[in-house]
Amino acid sequence: MLQVSHILTLFTPRQYQVIACYYYYCCKAMKTLALFFSFAFVLVFTAPTKKLDEKYHLLQRIIIEANKTLNEGPEALLDSLVPADFNEDRCRANGPKDFCIAEMILSGINQTQYRTPDNRTETISRVLKQYNAFHPTNCNMKKNGDEEQLRALLINLYKCAQVIYSRHHPVAHHKTTPAL
Repeated sequence: MLQVSHILTLFTPRQYQVIACYYYYCCKAMKTLALFFSFAFVLVFTAPTKKLDEKYHLLQRIIIEANKTLNEGPEALLDSLVPADFNEDRCRANGPKDFCIAEMILSGINQTQYRTPDNRTETISRVLKQYNAFHPTNCNMKKNGDEEQLRALLINLYKCAQVIYSRHHPVAHHKTTPAL
C-alpha cells in the first residue's frame, strides 16, 4: 500500500511545478472553450429572431404609415384612382406574397402631382420593398382595367398588415400562452 510519504517522493519539486502549471492551463483552456461554446450557442439561436423582429418592425411601419396617410393625406391623393389589383381577402389568404402588388401600385404614384406630406406613399412603397425581401415572389399584376381609390387600397393594405402582424407575432406564440 502506498503511503503519502511515498507519493511525495515519486516526483521532484520541479516536476510538481510542471504538473501544477499543466493542470492550471488545462483548466483555463476548458473555461475558455466553455465560454466560446456558450457564445456560439447564443449567436446561433438568436439569429433567426433578429430577422423575425425586423419583419414585424417593417409590418408595424406599414400599418403606421398607411394609417397616417389615410388620416392626414390630401384628399386629392386619397381620391386618386389606382389599379384595383390588391385584394384584402386574397392578401389574408396568401399572406404577405401580395404585398408586392401594393408596392408596385404605390411606387407608380406621381409624388409631385399630389404634393404628399413627407412622401408617405413613397415611404410605404419603400418599406413594402424591404418587407418583400423576406418573401421573394414572382410578382405579376393582372391588369384587368378595374380601378379603385387610393384610399381603398390603403385601407386594404392597413387591414391585411394588421392581420398578418397579429397572426404571427412572436409574443402570441410564446410558450406560456395557452392554446386556444
